[in-house]
Amino acid sequence: MILTLLLLAIGLICLFSASYAEAYYKQGGKSTYFVLRQGLFAVLGLLAMLGASTVDYHKWARVAPHMLIIGIALLASVKVVPSIWKTINGATRWIDIKVATFQPSEVVKFAVIVAFSTAVVILGSERMKKFKTGILPFLIVIGLIGGLLLLEPHMSATIIIALIGISILLVGGASIKQLFMLAGIGVAGIIGAVLFKGDYIIARIKVWRDPFSDPLGKGWQGSQSQIAVGSGGFWGLGLGQSRQKHLYLPEPANDFIFAVICEELGFVFSTLIVILFAALVWRGFYIAKKAGDKFGTLLAVGITVQIAVQVLINMWVVTGLMPITGASLPFFSYGGTSLLMLLAQLGVLLNISRSIPAVGEEKE
Repeated sequence: MILTLLLLAIGLICLFSASYAEAYYKQGGKSTYFVLRQGLFAVLGLLAMLGASTVDYHKWARVAPHMLIIGIALLASVKVVPSIWKTINGATRWIDIKVATFQPSEVVKFAVIVAFSTAVVILGSERMKKFKTGILPFLIVIGLIGGLLLLEPHMSATIIIALIGISILLVGGASIKQLFMLAGIGVAGIIGAVLFKGDYIIARIKVWRDPFSDPLGKGWQGSQSQIAVGSGGFWGLGLGQSRQKHLYLPEPANDFIFAVICEELGFVFSTLIVILFAALVWRGFYIAKKAGDKFGTLLAVGITVQIAVQVLINMWVVTGLMPITGASLPFFSYGGTSLLMLLAQLGVLLNISRSIPAVGEEKE
């Protein structure tokens, strides 16, 4: 709880600092446009977290199939009902409900966590060792979701959901040999994705290798991000003093907010933020290890892996360690759906922590 509230508070402060320039230029002088909207979702998210923390996590198993079906249906609507979707920067990832927009992929992430955890517990250890019952059904679901996400395209969400699923299967008792087979199929899937969206993916890889080869074109995001990170130095330019956020760095309030953080707060304070995330992830895995039953363990693993992978992808993209792909930084990036779902899932994690047996009691 302390780590969550601390990261949320720091995130809102950093979001205001990173977003006020863009908000002023693009929202008619309303410098607080992004942070006020994010603050509203933070309040709603805290209420959702409080509510989820009081609901017995076992009840999620009852709605697991419905959540997964609804999530897949929402993703499929990008082709079935394209009129309700909104395209930004060439990616169609948002459903427009007039008063706000939301990303169905955020709902699908939690749906996969709940559905996979429920299925693993129902199947049991013996059937999880068999390919037809332990790997194949889950592979079909991941493949279906991944295919729908590639239509948007949304590569980062595809990677995150695949890693969530594999983590739950690994902890749930699936055969290690079969998981290696799954890894091979994953490589084949990546090759297929390159063939299906070849120009889109290959272009990103080329720009990733050397963003300064085309700094005014396709390498604009990567080069501006690395300029921001390098400009921060050891101690940073000071909170609010970023230069790159003044319409140089794309998405300073979203995918590239960590670049602004590095520029303003420098290596030292950026590292402290990384340490806070590491502590949250460690605590999540601790709860998973000590949970009162297998279902709680799997839920906690899925939620924690989602946070860890999103943080890593975002920071690796910003610092040039992987090709540019859209992945928000939990607690920091602007996005109401993402923040609301994150806090709600942390509420589930808090409820799981309440199931940890007292000292001397045995795990069920």
